Order: sequence, then C-alpha cells, then structure tokens
Amino acid sequence: MARAAELERYQGNEGILFTYHKQTGYIGFIWAMVVVMVIETAGVSYLLYNWSPILHWIHLVLSISVIVFLLVDLRAVTRNPIQIKNNELSLKIGIRPRVIIATENIKELKSGSLYQEVRKNKEVLDLSLFSLDDPTFELVLNHPIQDKALFGKTKDITRIFFSVDDKNAFSAMISEK
Repeated sequence: MARAAELERYQGNEGILFTYHKQTGYIGFIWAMVVVMVIETAGVSYLLYNWSPILHWIHLVLSISVIVFLLVDLRAVTRNPIQIKNNELSLKIGIRPRVIIATENIKELKSGSLYQEVRKNKEVLDLSLFSLDDPTFELVLNHPIQDKALFGKTKDITRIFFSVDDKNAFSAMISEK
C-alpha cells in the first residue's frame, strides 16, 4: 500500500487503489499546523511555567497530544487509499472509521457540488479531508448503511461525500462495476 501513496491510481494485490490527499493541500496544512503548534507550545509553556508549573505540564501534555494526533492522521491519510476489491468499495479516510460499501448498493455517483446544501442532513456522511472545498463525489446508495458516530450512536447513511485525486478513472471504475 505504500506504493499507492505515490500514485493517484494503482492496481495490485490489494485491489484498485485511489489516493485522495494530493490535490487538497492537506499535507501542507497539517505540517503548517504542527509548526505553529510547536512554536505556540514552547511560548505558552514558558509563560505558564513562570506562573503555574501545574498548568504548564497540563498544557504541554495536551499540546503534544494534539501534535501526535495530527501526525498520526496525516500518516493514515497517506497510507490508506480508497480501495476497490471484490466488488466492494472501501473508504478509510485517515483515522476515521472504515466504510465498506458493496458496489451493488451504489445507486448513483454524482458530483459533490450539492455538498454545502445537504451537509447538515442526518443521512449524509462527510468523508472529505477539508470542509472548505466541495468534495469531488456524492455517492448515493440504494439501501442505507449503518455508521457508528461518536459515543456509539448509529445512524443510517444514504449519501456519502468524498474526494478522489483521479476523478475520471474512479468514475469510470464505479460505473463499470
């Protein structure tokens, strides 16, 4: 799968793989956030240490935790491409939960241009890296799938928004299946 991170589309033993992080600016954004967090952590920790050593350590631990979270998510994004194998579409975006959809359950693959209008609906799952840009695709399902949200809540999903780097190849692959 490491090879897939270098390509927009790759076919191997894992199935057909598509990247989704190259055209979003996600890598640059995460590295910028890490640099800002390191500088902010050093400055605020110094000020807090002079005022309250306990608050300094709490702040330091929380800041390091956020930095580690950002780096782990970045690594997961670059190492977990979208996968099509054995008539199943597997969407694993970063450290978010994996969503597996049978290709027979895909009713329609549409442009993600309606994202801003419908993103608050309960039956919509947003798997885009940034909510700033519209996702590339909207996947409409024949039958709802279960998605586990925070704290074990489940909801029925009928529409999934996500992005893919190689739009034409992905669209052709889904319509072929």
